[in-house]
Amino acid sequence: MRIPDRRLWVLTLFSLVATLGGSSVGRVHADDGPGVPPRVGPTLDEYRARRASLMAQVRNGEAGPTAFRSAMAQAEGGDAAGPALLVVIVGRGEPGDDAKFHQGNDFHYLTGVDVSHASAILRPDLGEETLYLPRRNPRLERYNGPTLAAGPEAAAKTGFARVAPSSEFLADLFRALADSGDGHPSRSATIYLIDAGSNSASSDRSAWLARLVRDGAPGARVKDLGPRVHEQRKTKSPAEVALLRRAIAATAEAQAAVLRTVGPSGTENQLEGAILNAFVAHGASRAGFPSIVGSGPNSTVPHYGRNDRALGAGELVVVDIGAEVEGYTADITRTVPVDGRFTPRQRAVYQLVLDAQAGAARAVKPSESTIGSLDRGVRDFFRASPLRARDEDGIEHTMDHFFAHGLGHHLGLDVHDVGDESKPLGPGQVFTIEPGLYLPTEGFGIRIEDDYLVTPTGVEKLSAAIPSAPDEVEHPPAKPTEDRPTAL
Repeated sequence: MRIPDRRLWVLTLFSLVATLGGSSVGRVHADDGPGVPPRVGPTLDEYRARRASLMAQVRNGEAGPTAFRSAMAQAEGGDAAGPALLVVIVGRGEPGDDAKFHQGNDFHYLTGVDVSHASAILRPDLGEETLYLPRRNPRLERYNGPTLAAGPEAAAKTGFARVAPSSEFLADLFRALADSGDGHPSRSATIYLIDAGSNSASSDRSAWLARLVRDGAPGARVKDLGPRVHEQRKTKSPAEVALLRRAIAATAEAQAAVLRTVGPSGTENQLEGAILNAFVAHGASRAGFPSIVGSGPNSTVPHYGRNDRALGAGELVVVDIGAEVEGYTADITRTVPVDGRFTPRQRAVYQLVLDAQAGAARAVKPSESTIGSLDRGVRDFFRASPLRARDEDGIEHTMDHFFAHGLGHHLGLDVHDVGDESKPLGPGQVFTIEPGLYLPTEGFGIRIEDDYLVTPTGVEKLSAAIPSAPDEVEHPPAKPTEDRPTAL
């Protein structure tokens, strides 16, 4: 390759090697260590099948352009062999000192490898794939415990035929882009990277690598892998649905803990403490996203997050939470009366929101309905209600005016999971339905959210076991504050 400033290029390479080849602090799977329960999620065969499917999509998508470039090269007296075709994915680096390592979701989806500083090169043109892991660091392992490194053990545990040290990653990558003597990468390689469209200076390893390839191999075609991976992630396998069911079950226990704990002498962060305790006690690794526990006026703020207010009698509290199990997160919202009983006005608005959710679920037509079409149906339903409310200026509106966000989103490894929401909902996809009405002038908001699996004939409400009828979320008064669990 012809580099304008080779000294700068060498310094950049050394810098990236230091990052890509950092020390591993994570684990490959949940069954790596003694005494750890076995994984119940996707098998190694499923991860291999995901990569194979992705490589087939890339290979088929490049078939026409590859044939054209080969013909042009042959006509010019060059190599008629097909251009190199690479798919490069990189995992996350070290977490901060106060955080547990959490693998990037795209890398996790394609590999199941939850090891920091891992990366992989897939070759759709050759049918080959290589995983790169940091070398062992005995000194760090004395403090952090053993980690998986390149070698036969790693090949068996990850399902990659070849597992190499991270120190070889850049050499292998740029070998495929070796200088052919005319200032261009050999065979006009095409490289697929997630986040390849980012040109900004980013700490994200994938975006950084994209910039490095563009700068160091200007003749290579860099394409974004993200849309292909994200569409593939939308449809969940039975193993993924099983993990979502477990995450929902842990979230159900947390919502039950809220009903046992909530009361007018408590606080929002006491409820959050009960939620986090229930997550861990029932098999979750962590919260899938920051818990929203908003009472009184805070219940009218959809993404309120401070969770530090004292609860008041007569108020409602919106509890939007989700446990995470092996990377997959639930997302369930319930709205409960602080002192155990709705007022007549609160109950009327609550029933309207609940009916809107039920109607949206009934309206789902697989491979036809979109989240947007369901959203429009709910807004029409709210508009047709005889209920009315006033805004901060005292102006009366139909209830659709107070529906302040979208109806739902895809769910999976990300709480707002990836994929094109404008496309019809298909069998195997999991999404939320979460209508809400927010009435600041009346001091309360109501949101009800559940998780649904699209089936060939409709939807299955995965969170059906979590009570949501008004009589079910009303509750006896909680015990005094001193007897309740405190926040973590």
